[in-house]
Amino acid sequence: MTSLSATSSAEIPRRSIVLLATAAFASAATTRITDSVLPQIADEFDVSIAAVAIVASVYTFAYGSFQALFGPVGDRFGKYRIVLFICMASVVTATACGLSGSFNGIIFARLISGMTSAAIIPLSMAWIGDVVDYEERQPILARFMFGQVLGVLAGQIGGGILGEYFGWRASFFVLAGVFAVVSLGLIYELRTNPLAAERPTPVHTSWLKTWAATARLVLIPRVRFVLVVVALEGFAVFGAFTYVGLHLRNRFGFDFGTVGLYLAVFAAGATAYVLFSRQFLNLLGQGKMSLLGTIFIGGGLIVIGFAPQAQWSLPAIALIGMGYYMIHNTLQTLATQMVPEARGAAVALFATSFYVSQAAGVVVCGFLIDRIGIPAMFTLMAALAVFVGLIMLTRIRHASQ
Repeated sequence: MTSLSATSSAEIPRRSIVLLATAAFASAATTRITDSVLPQIADEFDVSIAAVAIVASVYTFAYGSFQALFGPVGDRFGKYRIVLFICMASVVTATACGLSGSFNGIIFARLISGMTSAAIIPLSMAWIGDVVDYEERQPILARFMFGQVLGVLAGQIGGGILGEYFGWRASFFVLAGVFAVVSLGLIYELRTNPLAAERPTPVHTSWLKTWAATARLVLIPRVRFVLVVVALEGFAVFGAFTYVGLHLRNRFGFDFGTVGLYLAVFAAGATAYVLFSRQFLNLLGQGKMSLLGTIFIGGGLIVIGFAPQAQWSLPAIALIGMGYYMIHNTLQTLATQMVPEARGAAVALFATSFYVSQAAGVVVCGFLIDRIGIPAMFTLMAALAVFVGLIMLTRIRHASQ
């Protein structure tokens, strides 16, 4: 339960949201930082690509799994305050990733990094849900997501370029510095903004009962619908997209820096959506916009898989970025309204479903690559993505009620 009340558009705490967007930037960069350098990590520790995929999947699994724990914590102690705590802990864990001296060490470091940075984005979303009216929320969430988009861009470009010139460890030390700066900003906001510093109404039930109540949220039909759809989305999109860099390197002989630059076009497409999110929403509505987004995703994956020239991948990756945020921003908005009286817990369940499915998608897609090849795997995931869009088109009204 929260004591915060929604505000009108004139009263939206924009500085607070910018700081949360900056925290989301660091979180997203941490999530995508290994995309471009998985082959480099494999070379250093003399392991196969299939084996090194666990470095990506273990982070997303831990990151997703711990969302469900942090959601009720945010509801009880204050979402803004918990985001600060997570950012401070992430300074330490990002540093640990950079200092890893063995393959098992980097796996463990990414595991604890996923645990400590969990819930930055969902608790930020839930806090925005607390203070921004539903009618204004999707465009505001889209602008909050711009921090996440830039984080994806920084993670993919930074991972590739820093990996090429300074080694893959350098990117983790840079991330530790970013988390430190973000923590200072959040401390200032907590001291100066009553909305950020306000504590929720005290809860006197035990933690066991609190987490049991969180688990029971999945019995609500609209919650279950959103959780299943976002799981399918995460499985298809990032299960496939994790291997786009590998495909470009193997097929066209790209170096790590070039792979990072190509992957960064994803963020350019996402930025186009963020800039025109209100217009897309007004023109198409949530259902049609979600379907169009999945068509962009599916078409982009097929083009990348079968393109005869590397340059064809640039607009395809941009389309995937735009399409992904068209559907995911809609799902985020639905998630903030699933259970308003337990918004932190509900959005944390949403994030758990999304990130755990990503981890599963990376493993399954790696398995498919070994048996049918990357182009065929991309085609299967493209079909799954469009199927998700059709579900959204036909069922979205029920999910928002």
